[in-house]
Amino acid sequence: MVGCMPSPIPDPPLPAGLARVLARMPRLALAFSGGLDSRFLCHAALLCGCDVLAVHACGPHIPLRESTEAQAWARQRGIPLRVLHYDPLAFPEVAHTGKLRCYACKKGLIALIRNQLETEPDRVLCDGTNADDMRAYRPGLRALSEEGVRSPLAEAGLTKAAVRTAARACGLDRPEQRARPCLLTRYAYGLTPDGPTLQKLDKAEAAVEALTAEAGMPLGDFRLRLTPAPLLQAQHLPKNLHAAIHAILEQYGFPRCTLVETHTISGFFDAGATATDGTPPS
Repeated sequence: MVGCMPSPIPDPPLPAGLARVLARMPRLALAFSGGLDSRFLCHAALLCGCDVLAVHACGPHIPLRESTEAQAWARQRGIPLRVLHYDPLAFPEVAHTGKLRCYACKKGLIALIRNQLETEPDRVLCDGTNADDMRAYRPGLRALSEEGVRSPLAEAGLTKAAVRTAARACGLDRPEQRARPCLLTRYAYGLTPDGPTLQKLDKAEAAVEALTAEAGMPLGDFRLRLTPAPLLQAQHLPKNLHAAIHAILEQYGFPRCTLVETHTISGFFDAGATATDGTPPS
């Protein structure tokens, strides 16, 4: 079988470490969320001449617009795409948002993808985990390790900043795309998510984003959290938009929402947790 053989100076250029990792993966299946990391990894693998199959999971925890955009991006580029329907709420640890919810969700998803790939056992299953993720509290990383899922970006030592730099150099669209973790991360541990509320969270965040974009005052990265009381966490919260934001949130069932401006958005419910092996934070 012909391997993935990057040229000594890829055109457009790729980080040498990533090119070396991909050279050992002639056929791969990529867990494709449509975020920057998975899009860049898909793009880089294609530049290396790899045979790529994108596997996208949609379900109640994934915003519909993001799932639609991910599928459209792959299809517009002629990338083979397999769409799976996945409901992680079927797992007790996820249904009650335990501290290992991401581990249980990832284990279930990997099992589903593996089942879909039974007829293609030579494909290496990969995901878009980057080097920064390895230093954060990510219980899902334990599932990846246990199931033998490869993370080429992390293996090549690429941080999020390095991914953005490489994406620009390769001409990838939207290199500044912000991370948008699944909607289950909006819930404090111990709460019970359900489909209708997940949909309302999705619609409320979309409406707030549209409002601020129209006003020319983007919030930067932001999340609508349930603590269980609603809380909107954003990098920027212009005071002249507070009333309009509150009106939108009330419209979607989140009245009396607290607005909080914080520089760091990710890991809101895991402050102080650093383990990546699935150990719950204290």
